[in-house]
Amino acid sequence: MKNQQIFKYFLLFLCCTTLSSCYTTATLSEYKGNVHQQAMGKTKNEVLRIYGPPDNTTDDGAGGTILMYEKYSTTTITNAGAATYGGANTMGAAIYGSGGIIGGSQTRGGAVSTMSGYSQTSTDKTYCYLYLNSKNVVYDFKTNYGAQYDYKSVRCFDGTMTWACVCLSALTVYGPIITVPWAIIAQSKARKKGELCRQKLYR
Repeated sequence: MKNQQIFKYFLLFLCCTTLSSCYTTATLSEYKGNVHQQAMGKTKNEVLRIYGPPDNTTDDGAGGTILMYEKYSTTTITNAGAATYGGANTMGAAIYGSGGIIGGSQTRGGAVSTMSGYSQTSTDKTYCYLYLNSKNVVYDFKTNYGAQYDYKSVRCFDGTMTWACVCLSALTVYGPIITVPWAIIAQSKARKKGELCRQKLYR
């Protein structure tokens, strides 16, 4: 009994210690633009020297041209499977009496089942469309690749870890009396300062 009390108090001490350092490090990504922004303001001649000849061209509807750079990649995934199962069962019976002895046995052989494989092919398209005005100068672009992000580590309040420790402290009699108010106040302060992990990651 005494050992259980010591363990509970140690658990409470551990929870309080963890709550006092409930900040963690998270990775924050910040959008920095697109690599194709380099084409903005360039002439058609400069674009052709950087990108090469386009895969296709079309009219932009305002007297200009759209240079279309497209690339297709094909991925094939092949799945195959084989299953083996088998069994053998032998049983016998003997009856002693006026009828003599009757015995019997039954055996079932194993079996093998094989499943042939199948292939699944998918095609992905990457594109970059450069919009040139009537003077052959790039004024806009559309693309589905080339985004640039700046990744940095930030210190933020980990609410999940904090409340997990609060729940753990409920194993002691006075644990929640200490940890619940502390966790509420700490999280409220972090929210006001914009230091919650979710606020930092999704703002």
